Amino acid sequence: MRDAAPRGRDPLANDRPIKRPALQQAGVGEIWLVDLDARLVERWRPDDTRPEVLIERLDWRPVGVQASLGIDLGAYFAAVLD
Repeated sequence: MRDAAPRGRDPLANDRPIKRPALQQAGVGEIWLVDLDARLVERWRPDDTRPEVLIERLDWRPVGVQASLGIDLGAYFAAVLD
């Protein structure tokens, strides 16, 4: 779920310090924070103190599922932003 941020305000201002820790504490398996300005995805897991920063590709496979989802981030950001 993504909240719309007022113009001129960092859209991740509430996600990083408020939502992310709450979701981690609740045991959410992965949290993705998409930074459109930096063209990257921060991947957080429950015990992480720092994100895994993804620039080229995001691969995700839920527990118990054989196939994975792969997203070419360069192509994604180009399609969304360019």
